[in-house]
Amino acid sequence: MLRTLRLVGDVVHKALKYALDLAQPDTPVLELCEKVEALIRANDAKPAFPVNVSINNVAAHYTAKRGDALTIPKSGVVKIDVGAQREGYIVDAAVTVVVGPVFSNLQKAARSALESALAAAKPGVKAWQIGEAIEKAIKSYGFTPIFNLTGHKIERYLLHAGSVIPNYPDKTASQPLVPGDVYAIEPFVTNGEGYVVDGREITIYRLAKMRHKIYQPLIDIVNAEAGPLPFTPRWFPQLDETTITAALKAGVLHGYEVLVEKSGGFVAQFEDTIYVGENEVVPLAHTLDLI
Repeated sequence: MLRTLRLVGDVVHKALKYALDLAQPDTPVLELCEKVEALIRANDAKPAFPVNVSINNVAAHYTAKRGDALTIPKSGVVKIDVGAQREGYIVDAAVTVVVGPVFSNLQKAARSALESALAAAKPGVKAWQIGEAIEKAIKSYGFTPIFNLTGHKIERYLLHAGSVIPNYPDKTASQPLVPGDVYAIEPFVTNGEGYVVDGREITIYRLAKMRHKIYQPLIDIVNAEAGPLPFTPRWFPQLDETTITAALKAGVLHGYEVLVEKSGGFVAQFEDTIYVGENEVVPLAHTLDLI
């Protein structure tokens, strides 16, 4: 498993590095998403979810739509979240690009929080203790963690496997890191209140049912490419938006609402996935080497 995870981590590192090159002002978000997803596929892996490009007060879950006219802004905070998988083994990582100097401290706080989290993460350490290190780093910059977003345990073909790593010392996250565990650690930092709420849009979905008498053709098409993992309708030109919307209403699909900071604050994020060994944790995407 670790060998495969390392290989997938290398693909995610390459994908994020490429995304950083692409994330220039006025670049279409659709172009960035499609080129990075193509790179993942060209490296003998599949996207574990659509590339997320979440800008300013959008914290997560935004991927380019069909014909999307959104572009990278001339000034702002851009989160790029990439996941890849091979045989169901997933690595999930993210970086924040600051366009213009105004928000550079927000980016630095998020990066410092991930650095502190990785230093704190050891076999036997409890998840809330990592959250304590994250919050301390964020507050040292005068910002606030996003309290209702967390890192998450990853299992094969399962991106969110139940256990979490909070971005503050939430002692309900009392589980220790155990050898063999895989976790995505993802500090989110804001200059706002520190909570996200559901926005109005859905750009990412996953299958919620595997059998349905009306929507079985849709299920079979999506399952062949994405399996149980998240997908975007732009991967499937043969499925129109009316069909997607109807399948969502029928409970065949689950939709992930775009998440926005409640008070309109801007959000930065850094993320890496770790494998917990017997004596140490192994970062898989080496996100901190990118910026």
